[in-house]
Amino acid sequence: MNSHRSDPSPSLMQALNDMMYASWRGLALAAALELDFFGHIADGKHGAEQIAAAASASEHGVRRLLDALCGMGYLKKTGREYRLRPIAAEHLVRGKPLYMGEAAGIGKMMLGPWSRLAEAVQTGRQLNTGISLAEREAFFSKLVPAIFPASFVAASAAVKKIPARQLKTMRRILDIGAGAAAWSIPFAKALRQARVTVVDYPAVTQVTREYAEKFGVASRYDYKQGDFHEIDFGSGFDLALLGHIVHGAGAALGRKLLRKTCQALRKGGMLLIGEFVPNNDRNGPALPLLFGLNMLLATPSGDVFTMAEYRAWLKEAGFSKAATLAVPHVSPLILATK
Repeated sequence: MNSHRSDPSPSLMQALNDMMYASWRGLALAAALELDFFGHIADGKHGAEQIAAAASASEHGVRRLLDALCGMGYLKKTGREYRLRPIAAEHLVRGKPLYMGEAAGIGKMMLGPWSRLAEAVQTGRQLNTGISLAEREAFFSKLVPAIFPASFVAASAAVKKIPARQLKTMRRILDIGAGAAAWSIPFAKALRQARVTVVDYPAVTQVTREYAEKFGVASRYDYKQGDFHEIDFGSGFDLALLGHIVHGAGAALGRKLLRKTCQALRKGGMLLIGEFVPNNDRNGPALPLLFGLNMLLATPSGDVFTMAEYRAWLKEAGFSKAATLAVPHVSPLILATK
């Protein structure tokens, strides 16, 4: 009997793709979003000539980009007509509740820093160290709408995973670094008696208010504006949310934040963490580890951390147990109980 073990290393073509072509997909999608192709198709324009006219673009160029979007799986082509695949209809048409096209601009903005990764690896430091508070607030105000859909879907799945008997006890929710409130809105929608306290920068809470209003939960949101590392959270919360916060804080500040969050919870209260989590050997999956490089480029001490590290830190912070929730997300969510 022959035994066979597949080689996990990339093929020659995959290596070439990684070096030359990988960014093309994102840039093609960004161009289609900039020209509002998906919106034009949603409006009933299915031919390349109609879409070109609506986008004030050449039919020759438009047809090539439309065909590429078909190959990428965002459009379906029948004869000479183009129609939206479900992912495009739900997430790439401007005005849809879970529109995620803002991410394309963030992706293009990140190409510059990533082209200088070797420099950051050599120095071990972020590239731009002179970022002001106003610039940070402006960046996060743009970032949080871009990442809202993916986090909202993950949090919505988490609501369904938590047992009903535990959900019923959640009346006071603390959303730390809330951004667009992607992590708390699903809980607010499911728990009509719950109130949410948001802690974030003043410029970012303007975005929070907009999204809370959009989803019909604004009347049950309260705000503490400022740096969540410095603001007093208060106490007695039933649920705290840390959605993609710890990686930016880094190990030392992250552990301190976990302790501070634990102190804000009542006995039996829960903490939900959404993060990029590599395996304990730090040799996969690729995306969390690549995100760790992004933290090297963009932050003074940010990083990604393993589940073993989170378990140790949560125990140190005062949590009695930690479990994982398998949801549609880059990594399983972490649910800790005080």
